[in-house]
Amino acid sequence: MSGPRRSPTGRLAAGMIAALLAAMTVRFSEAPATVAEQRARLPPAAECESEVAGTWKALVHDPVTGFWYDRILEVREVEGNPKALEGMMYVDAWRGGPELAEPGPCGEYRYRGKMVGHGSFEGGVLTFGGGPFELVELICGGPFRGYNPDNFSGRIEKERQEFQSLNNDGGAAVNSPNVFRRIACFDDEPRDNRDVASPPFFPQRRSRGCGAASD
Repeated sequence: MSGPRRSPTGRLAAGMIAALLAAMTVRFSEAPATVAEQRARLPPAAECESEVAGTWKALVHDPVTGFWYDRILEVREVEGNPKALEGMMYVDAWRGGPELAEPGPCGEYRYRGKMVGHGSFEGGVLTFGGGPFELVELICGGPFRGYNPDNFSGRIEKERQEFQSLNNDGGAAVNSPNVFRRIACFDDEPRDNRDVASPPFFPQRRSRGCGAASD
């Protein structure tokens, strides 16, 4: 007697899972170049007294959404709780192709916003996520289409003063690499700005323009 046949629905589900795993494999295989490009865009690091507190910056292009995201995390330790963190998350977003690493004076679509941040730091692992997104300014285009709160998690690389994070926002960002570098300490902490070791890959310098790519 032959074994049970797999239903068309079962075959479809298995195919979808296989396709998803293949897509994730391709995405992760591209991550080293993506990380190197992000690292090359960042300013010098600031080495602070705290392992985690300070201002962290990332500049990321997302080919899925077609947007650039200039992200700033202001991370503060919670007094009386050595593992808990609080602070703010800021984002300056504009639509454009990979060549538009800085927004021009005009553009198709650009906005700024912020979120209250919260998270934890333990064993070298930082998690920091945002509450509801608050639109601060719609600079170009419209109407505003919404923004899913970011949730970053990963390890801090002390030598480079970098937060090697993956972002999951419940939407387009699924394990999306975001390299943050600590660029400033708070007023009550010492500062030691220094050059960071060169990354293995520097993207070619591209001309800047005012135009932006469409979807």
